[in-house]
Amino acid sequence: MKSIFRSHRWELSIAIMVVLAGVWATTLSPYYLNGQQLLYSSRNLVFTGIMGLGLTLIILTGEMDLSLPSTLAVCTVLLAKSSAAHLPLGLALALIAAVALALGAFNGFLVAKLRLPALAVTLGTSGAYRGLAFIIGSETGYTGFDGTYKWLGSATVGSAAVPVMLFVFIAAVVVFGVIMHFSTFGRRCFAIGNNPMAVTYSGISVVRTKMGTYMIAALGAALGAWIFIGQYGSARGDNADGVILGVITSVVLGGVDINGGRGTVLGVLLSIIFLETLRNGMGLANISGSIQQLIIGALLVSGVLISNFSGRGIFAIRPRKQAKARPWAS
Repeated sequence: MKSIFRSHRWELSIAIMVVLAGVWATTLSPYYLNGQQLLYSSRNLVFTGIMGLGLTLIILTGEMDLSLPSTLAVCTVLLAKSSAAHLPLGLALALIAAVALALGAFNGFLVAKLRLPALAVTLGTSGAYRGLAFIIGSETGYTGFDGTYKWLGSATVGSAAVPVMLFVFIAAVVVFGVIMHFSTFGRRCFAIGNNPMAVTYSGISVVRTKMGTYMIAALGAALGAWIFIGQYGSARGDNADGVILGVITSVVLGGVDINGGRGTVLGVLLSIIFLETLRNGMGLANISGSIQQLIIGALLVSGVLISNFSGRGIFAIRPRKQAKARPWAS
């Protein structure tokens, strides 16, 4: 029992924070604990949560991707064009999956193969992909989606009207949990984040592994796009603009080391729930969006500080990592 507590101290801390945030939210609004309200508000964590799960794999390898919301925007306007052309949903989904894979592979190629800094590269491609979304779509947006296109993001089941997208999110958590903690690919991501030189010398391709993380994350953004159009009923070039702060915060605050090599899907899941609990409570209390952004930003900084100075727990100080050499090009 002590070993479990020791190895999951940060996850337990986040779980406690979730409970405290829920208690705080009930003091802000008497409507917070209403079941229908909780189910309705849970929709807001799905597409950002899936992007957070994808970003987790990238950060595990010591890299970053700021372009995921822009990839989602490209996919939403492609779905709009497909709906307007009356394409079958299956063909439209294959199209956005292929485009997302291409955009993710391009990011991975620039970062892993050409060894360019991930922050600069993905900041640039974020703007480029966002521009592409506006070129494909428009600023006016598209709302005439076929009902099959909107089903995943709008359908509910049961008398309690549980959103179908919640089941999709749970499935995504399970899939990413298996990839991270029970697959060879996941073990390679952890190893690369901890010691990329050793991984290279062992004969594993760091380039292919990193490109794989970017492509998987981009596929997650494509899934988020399908959910997004059903949830909001529209598609335009600025879809998901500004959500990257919350996505990164959910990963880092969940205990994933910003330098790579450490983290759990459970921690990220709890962090996603914690952030949505805060947003929901503040929204019901009519706290302004700027204040909410301030709080989310402060949490991101706190997560980075904890990651760099406190290890997985909040008491065990860890040594500073040495700068990583990048000798590989395979």
